[in-house]
Amino acid sequence: MNKNLEWFWAHRRNSSLHHMSFLMRGLAGKGWAPAVDFWFDNQAFVGVPGKGIYIFYDKHQLSSEGKYKDVQESIDKNPDFVGDFKKRTDELFGAIFASCKQIDAADLVAFTDTELEALYVEILSSLMIAPIISVQLWGIEACFDESYRIIRFLRSRLEELHKSRDFDTYRGLLSVNTGETVAFTEQKDFYGVAAQIARVPELAILFAGENTASASTALKRFPKEDALFTGHVSKYEWMHSEYVGHAWSREKWIALFQKAFRETLRPEEKLKELLENFAEQNAERNNAIAELSPPPDVLHAIDALGEFIAQRDWTKGYFTKILLSYHKLLDEIGRRHGLARTELFDYSYIEVQELLASGNRLSNEELKSRKQDGFAVVITGGDFNLTTGKDAIASVINTEGLAEPFEKYMNVSEFKGLAASRGHITGKARVLEDASRISELQPGEILVTYMTTIEFIPAFRKAAAVVTDEGGMSCHAAIISREFKLPCVVGTKVATRVVQTGDTLEVDAIHGIIKILDSATPSDAV
Repeated sequence: MNKNLEWFWAHRRNSSLHHMSFLMRGLAGKGWAPAVDFWFDNQAFVGVPGKGIYIFYDKHQLSSEGKYKDVQESIDKNPDFVGDFKKRTDELFGAIFASCKQIDAADLVAFTDTELEALYVEILSSLMIAPIISVQLWGIEACFDESYRIIRFLRSRLEELHKSRDFDTYRGLLSVNTGETVAFTEQKDFYGVAAQIARVPELAILFAGENTASASTALKRFPKEDALFTGHVSKYEWMHSEYVGHAWSREKWIALFQKAFRETLRPEEKLKELLENFAEQNAERNNAIAELSPPPDVLHAIDALGEFIAQRDWTKGYFTKILLSYHKLLDEIGRRHGLARTELFDYSYIEVQELLASGNRLSNEELKSRKQDGFAVVITGGDFNLTTGKDAIASVINTEGLAEPFEKYMNVSEFKGLAASRGHITGKARVLEDASRISELQPGEILVTYMTTIEFIPAFRKAAAVVTDEGGMSCHAAIISREFKLPCVVGTKVATRVVQTGDTLEVDAIHGIIKILDSATPSDAV
């Protein structure tokens, strides 16, 4: 273990060795310069079969004296930070999407092996030039760091106003997204399409039922409504796939619309409610800023914070969309070497490039070990070190101090987190390890999960509250919950380890306290 490193657990993701290998390698890229000085080259991640990827960072590098300070100085020194950050974002994603368009337009089967390798190197290079989906998250955290001017001003100003107890409320208002998130925009469009379908009596009846095939067939007889539905699917086909999933089929989208119809027979009213909530949240944010009356330097930092928040959700969405194209490339690579895409997910990006260059395949024993035992990767100074095999992984976890998320908790009836979206509610828990089982979430249940991502968006239509293991004021669950006025407590660290489906929870999203009022019996638990 490097004694200069102190790892902290930040995320768990439903991802793969392959995706995390190039994403984490990209964190060392300095391609955000000159807009913002953000990069770091010490990371670790552990893959646990059935659980996902546990991601760790160097506490000293990602701190008030490390990259947080660099981000803050990038903001403070540049009066046009927001404009420059937007421009650099467009440039970085523009280069990646150019590679995606090449993949989508090409007959990859006709490519020579050399051409296929060159295309692979090209898109990977553009993906690893910078921490494309991390700078937004950690930029928000840097803005909310206790040492930075926003929080220092907020505490001082609230003390002057004799409102120190309302600190979390005002910090939450500064976290409101002034633009529409991916989730909000899709929901708005979704209920807009649903409202059009509801105006056709035959379709309204079928969409309120459960026969997906009949609803799909009938919809095709109404060109206008079918075109609206098809357009929505095309626009948001990537939303529910994330790292290792697939784009949804027409039938799956039909089923999602049917669920919405059964839950609310008046989608136009749901649309109105969404828009009113959004306007109300932004009005509250604007009123809070006016009341606080920050000086120009603090207001400039708040504007930068707003831009990080605005881009947080969309850039993750862009990345998910990029993967739809990238996976087509993996499919062709796999076809040529007799491997399924899912098998390539167990290869690092380096090993895929070696496969392309020399045909070197991993042994069946090695692939089996990675699937059954998992893996550990430690990156220090940008050097990539992969470990597989149960005993070897355990040794890495022990020597590097990565055990925190794997510790067991017993007889816990109350725990705390960060109140990210205010509210207070009691209800039944639904614990979901990932988004693959969100159909099991019932209206009015409290969603308990490690962290919400793009794939969880349908769950926000039904959940009464959200509780997560990880996250802060800037995380996906926090932003989306505030947008839809759902009580939300994030960063509990232990929620999925102490709560089981069927437990009755009291969620105090004012003080960040979760109480297990009644434990589910074994027959109740799912």
